[in-house]
Amino acid sequence: MARPGVAAIRAALSCIDETELIELTRDLIRIPSVVRPGDPTSTEAAVARQVEAWLVKQGFDLEVQEVAPGRPNVVAWLGARGDGRSLLLEGHTDVVTEGDPAEWSYPPFAAELVDGRIYGRGAADMKSGLAAMMVAAAAIKRSGVALGGRLVLGALVDEEGDMLGVKHFCTTAIGRELDAAIICEPEQNELCLEQRGVVWARIAIRGRMAHGAMPEAGVNPITALGALLQELPALERRLRRLCRRSRHLRPPTVTPTVVAAPAQGVEQSNVIPSRARALLDIRLTSGPDESAVAREIDAACRQAMARCPGSTVEWKPVSGFRMATRVERNEPLVRAMVAAVRRATGRRAIFGGVPGSTDGTILRMQLGIPIVTCGPGTRRIAHQRDEYVEVTELADAAKIYVVSALNFLQV
Repeated sequence: MARPGVAAIRAALSCIDETELIELTRDLIRIPSVVRPGDPTSTEAAVARQVEAWLVKQGFDLEVQEVAPGRPNVVAWLGARGDGRSLLLEGHTDVVTEGDPAEWSYPPFAAELVDGRIYGRGAADMKSGLAAMMVAAAAIKRSGVALGGRLVLGALVDEEGDMLGVKHFCTTAIGRELDAAIICEPEQNELCLEQRGVVWARIAIRGRMAHGAMPEAGVNPITALGALLQELPALERRLRRLCRRSRHLRPPTVTPTVVAAPAQGVEQSNVIPSRARALLDIRLTSGPDESAVAREIDAACRQAMARCPGSTVEWKPVSGFRMATRVERNEPLVRAMVAAVRRATGRRAIFGGVPGSTDGTILRMQLGIPIVTCGPGTRRIAHQRDEYVEVTELADAAKIYVVSALNFLQV
């Protein structure tokens, strides 16, 4: 693959202003973007306006896509695809709840800078990655380097929920023309070529109500729920046999996260309920398709019903299937990024894997494009109190994005 000249890379890297990068990251963290259902003012709208205003000031072409009320994607671009490639730098604007602010060492939305770390909800996941990709694109623009294709920035909503933002983006013209994507999630700037898939299986169990003193007159769904829970280790073993082993990812896991009975109505100590429910968090590595995974979950439900005659155990996926993704090291994007890490940081690239799923899951599934997840922040600190990002990782990420884009788009 052709490489851009040293002068072009130097020119673009010299346009990265680390002070600007730090302050942009802190500004984004200071805007709470926790989505709170039932509160129409608690969405990504305010941080999306900040992203839009900053990009407009830098002179980018952009569009705002209203995905849901008060929940806009901001999509900007530099250059034209023409006969060249189109590369996406992608981040999300929502963050998870801060929990109890009293448990934090610093206020969760104050973006305190202490000993080379920026603290706050979203510092790692992922206001820092968002800022790094914005500053990287601005540095390329300021340098005047002519791209041999189009660089797209996607600041998308709802990654922490149903991924409505990326699903909408995949239906747009600019989305459908993509050739590859860098997902700027917190992975310590490792090049993550794999990510686990997830199926959230919502289990509905029906029995028959009866008096607690006369259990023989009913069918207790709690018994069937217990039988299902006993089937989960066997389900996990079957899924591990189906899935490909990975050097960077844990093998498949099946974890019950919600169990409840009665599933509706009033709790009464002397009433056998008619319904129970459960939620299973099923994580996968690459290999099987949706139907193969569904068959194994079906089998677990049938086994539970067989052990509790008269009950019905059914399930459906919450938000569909998000299958595991994998790209090979010989992909042009991967080669471009391996060279970029060496040029930007002076270190060899480290390969890794994403323990959860990201917007990249949807991009890979719906568009079929290669994705690499690489961004600042320790993956283990996401969603925890005292979330932080190292300033050195933040700066390195912006440099990696600059050189990766120049390499892949073949200046």
